[in-house]
Amino acid sequence: MKKQEAAKTVPQQIQVKQASVVQGTGSVWNTNSYHWEEKSVTKWADDTLKEVVSTFKTKIADAHIKITEVKEFKGEASVSIRKGKKIVQFDYSMKLCWEALLLDKDDVLTAKLTGMYELPEVSNDEEYDKWEVRNVYLEDKHNMRDMMNQFMRLLVPNELRKQINEKFVEELKKK
Repeated sequence: MKKQEAAKTVPQQIQVKQASVVQGTGSVWNTNSYHWEEKSVTKWADDTLKEVVSTFKTKIADAHIKITEVKEFKGEASVSIRKGKKIVQFDYSMKLCWEALLLDKDDVLTAKLTGMYELPEVSNDEEYDKWEVRNVYLEDKHNMRDMMNQFMRLLVPNELRKQINEKFVEELKKK
C-alpha cells in the first residue's frame, strides 16, 4: 500500500506540445494572428514592380530584347493575416514599350523592332504563366513582321512573366 501511495505522490511527466510555426504574424493585439488583419504594401509593390519591368532584358537566339518605357502602370497590393496564414493580394495592369535588336553572328545590327506589350491583369488570382500579354503593336521597317510577331508574342512574354514572379511576387510573399 505504501508503494501505491508513494507512486501517487511522485509527479507524473507531462507531455508538452510544441507550438506550431505560424506562417504569418499579425499585430500584438491579434492573438495567435487569428483575426483578419490587412496592410497595404502598394508603395513598395509599385516601386518594386516598376523596377522589375523597366529593367527587363533578355536574349533569345540573336535577339536582344528590353523594355524601354513603362507607358501605363496602375494597381495595388496588400498582405493579410487570417488564422495564422499569410494572404498576398495584388492586381496590376500596365503597358510596356519594348525594343528588339537583331544581331548577326559578328554582332552587327541587322534590324531594330519596337512594339508594346499590354498586361491587363497581373494578379494573384492567376498563375503567373497564365497572365495575359497582348502585343499591341509591332513597328517593323525591315519586313520581319511575321517572324518577329510570333517570337515577341510567345517567347519573350514567358521570360517577362518569370522575372515578375521571381523578383516581385516571391519578394511580396516575404512581406
